[in-house]
Amino acid sequence: MDRRDFLKIGAAGTGLLASGGIDALASPAETVKPSSPEVSADGYVREPARKIPVVASCDVLVVGAGPAGFAAALAAAREGSDVILLEKGGFLGGLWTGCAVLPLNCTMGLQNGEWKQVVYGISNELNSRLESMGMSIFSRRSPVVDPEATKYVMQLMLREAGVRVLYYVQAAAVTKSGDRIDSVIIESKSGRCAIKARTVVDASGDGDVFYWAGEPYRFVKHHIGAMWRIGNVKEDSDMKRGRTPIPGVRLMHTNGEYDQDGLDLFNLSRLTEKMRDYIWEKMESTRSIRGCEEAFVLDTPALVGVRVTRVLESRCDVGLDSVMESRSYDDVVGIAGVDIKIDYNGKSYKVEDRNAWQIPLRALLPKKTPNLIVAGRCFGYGEGITYDAREIGTCLVTGQAAGAAAAHAVAERSEIAAVDIAKLQASLRKQDVRI
Repeated sequence: MDRRDFLKIGAAGTGLLASGGIDALASPAETVKPSSPEVSADGYVREPARKIPVVASCDVLVVGAGPAGFAAALAAAREGSDVILLEKGGFLGGLWTGCAVLPLNCTMGLQNGEWKQVVYGISNELNSRLESMGMSIFSRRSPVVDPEATKYVMQLMLREAGVRVLYYVQAAAVTKSGDRIDSVIIESKSGRCAIKARTVVDASGDGDVFYWAGEPYRFVKHHIGAMWRIGNVKEDSDMKRGRTPIPGVRLMHTNGEYDQDGLDLFNLSRLTEKMRDYIWEKMESTRSIRGCEEAFVLDTPALVGVRVTRVLESRCDVGLDSVMESRSYDDVVGIAGVDIKIDYNGKSYKVEDRNAWQIPLRALLPKKTPNLIVAGRCFGYGEGITYDAREIGTCLVTGQAAGAAAAHAVAERSEIAAVDIAKLQASLRKQDVRI
């Protein structure tokens, strides 16, 4: 596909771009294979065996500091656990803040026949703090936040809770003792190190940890796009959508190329360059819109917009039938909202006609690794609800549930699957989670 074809897809992806639319040493343990996408290999090299220093230990180790990882770390710390949060970049929020995916989608849904906010807890707390700063506005069905303010407030909240955050750290593998994860191997400017943990939350987005642990999953190719901001747009311009908390700043979006492998390093590099070309070329045509004559590119995404890759085969995947039939679960740990119309059993359901849906603890639990729990866009769900399951609001819900469950497992000295579900649910309610 050449650039011209890519530009066509980008424009068609929303149909609204012209108007700014957004539609110590490790204990004896087995080292498990590192993440390795299925790419062609031109031979192999052998890495010498070496001792890896353990540089830290904790009760709960959270891998990935996107919305899910942030919420997991915060929830676990507030439950009294010693928490370390690992982030490969230099900021919190993942794609939410790093790819300008600013709408906090999937926080609303039908409940008892009434369209209303259904996601509270950490999600609502964070958004309320941003609103008090003038850094969140409500647009259509969702809050829209400012990315830099969100990074800052997330940082404050984690610091207040006593979470230890390690930036510029790439998780690279795990070691296991039997079925349990013993440590996570990391790569950083300090070299290759290990962190020991009693429980681990995989909030990597791509399911890296459950992949290394040997858990079953399905691999999904999806369109990989981008969001970015432009500045100096007049408030009375013909660009009616894409508003942000900052006057004159609008949010832009392209779906990008379809059916893309988000784990292929060569493909991600190619798409990153193509996205940047597209953004700057799109800026030229955007200036032809009335009120955008002096607009400019304010920022480009720090991360390419990978939507989904690995999805866990959990103990209880949430499927389309479960969502559309409003199925209830005894082990419910959160409620997610909706943000897309769906065709089901021959009928089309508009967003406003769709019920909020429950997430069971089992959907976050892998089948074999007792001290691992999964949060974010890689938890266990069916293909039919991919859009709702991977959105920011849902990530915050699954993250808060996963962190709380991991902390309860530590406190109860149990496997995560064996925690007292009534106590966990009571704790989540106390944290203002609606279940």
